[in-house]
Amino acid sequence: MSTTNRTDTLSRVGPGTKVGALFRSVWLPALLSSQLREPGGSPVRLKLLGEELVAFRTKKGEVGITQANCAHRLAPLYYGRVEDDGIRCNYHGWLYNSRGQCLEMQNEPDSAICSKVKIKAYPVVEKADIVWIYMGEGEAPELPKFPWIDLPKSQRNATVWIQESNWLQGMEGELDSSHVSILHTNPATLATSPVHRPYSAVDLTPKLYAKDTPIGILGVARRNADNQYYWRVSQFMVPAFSSIPSVDFPVGGRAFIPIDDYNTYTWDFNYYSKGDLPQDFLDYTGKGLAFPPESNYQSYRLNTGTIIDAFVPVRTAENNYLINRDGGSLSSPSGIHGLNDQDRAMQEGMLATEGSEGRIVDREKEFLVATDIAIVRARRRILNIVQSEESLEQFRQTIKDGTAYSVEPLDVLSQIEDVDGFVREYQTQLGPQKASV
Repeated sequence: MSTTNRTDTLSRVGPGTKVGALFRSVWLPALLSSQLREPGGSPVRLKLLGEELVAFRTKKGEVGITQANCAHRLAPLYYGRVEDDGIRCNYHGWLYNSRGQCLEMQNEPDSAICSKVKIKAYPVVEKADIVWIYMGEGEAPELPKFPWIDLPKSQRNATVWIQESNWLQGMEGELDSSHVSILHTNPATLATSPVHRPYSAVDLTPKLYAKDTPIGILGVARRNADNQYYWRVSQFMVPAFSSIPSVDFPVGGRAFIPIDDYNTYTWDFNYYSKGDLPQDFLDYTGKGLAFPPESNYQSYRLNTGTIIDAFVPVRTAENNYLINRDGGSLSSPSGIHGLNDQDRAMQEGMLATEGSEGRIVDREKEFLVATDIAIVRARRRILNIVQSEESLEQFRQTIKDGTAYSVEPLDVLSQIEDVDGFVREYQTQLGPQKASV
């Protein structure tokens, strides 16, 4: 299914692109509320869907996300002053509120001119300690009703960091259930991460299936488990959200939000419906063994030249992910420390298309096999949604009230052998959106 045209369609997210319009149809996580901790504090530079932006919290506590540069001479607003009513450019004193309206020009006495100046600004909502942004046109849908979004703070956790690749390479890793048994499993000890049962370390060739849902697919893996079957069902929700099952630890999920065509904000969401997040989970993730990777919050220059403020992993391609070829790692013989570090090493280093800054995989040269069924199906789902204005509008109507995202993953042992029978049996546990069988 991979042609150059389809690769471009799936990978490109800037203004005017088909997948860019898809991302602009939903609320996206933009930054953590903690990045704008103090009213009137330092702004945050960010880039989303190829657009350079600045986020700020006014002294009155209102959050705004606007274009990164002043309308006057295009000076960077990041170096401006955050005041009661907005952010003021330090070059000539133009003040903008959170909706982008110019309120004052210190070098221009004619207030009539000021009222005519407005920079690009996007609607924002703070929810679950995340600042969400809607970058589309017209009326915004409701926020996605993820199962964790209304839980108390002590029962959920969100983190974000940079991945140096196109967004699709990260997202597709969520749908690749077979790699868990190889990249993330130590064959010497049959140890897997605490989100998997031991069967993932024993059965390296799971039977994989993909079932369409109204907003994505179910990625289904069936492994042999003594006299039963070990079923794991992950949810992929267009455009780039996932929900991943867990055994011992809280349920997790991720979002792969494009910075531009070549870089990605990877978000991780964990939640525990039974109570506070367990301390052993916090200890495990605090070591960078899972998600997030060990990271530093810093100014970071993208390969396209833009400077943003972001969480940057300690282990990157530049330092070979600090690979230890002699000692292996706690979870994997790869010698790379944590699960996400291992994933990024594979995904950021994939063979790139010519002229893509080394960041977009060359899907023309892939040799796909049966275990890639969920990846192929997810690509097809995205392409089908963006094929026309009518199909995109149908998707927008499907997600309008947010309930389509209130889905759950599933991890279970069962005597059921047939995937259709399994999905029918467990449909109610998977969420409100029925999968096709």
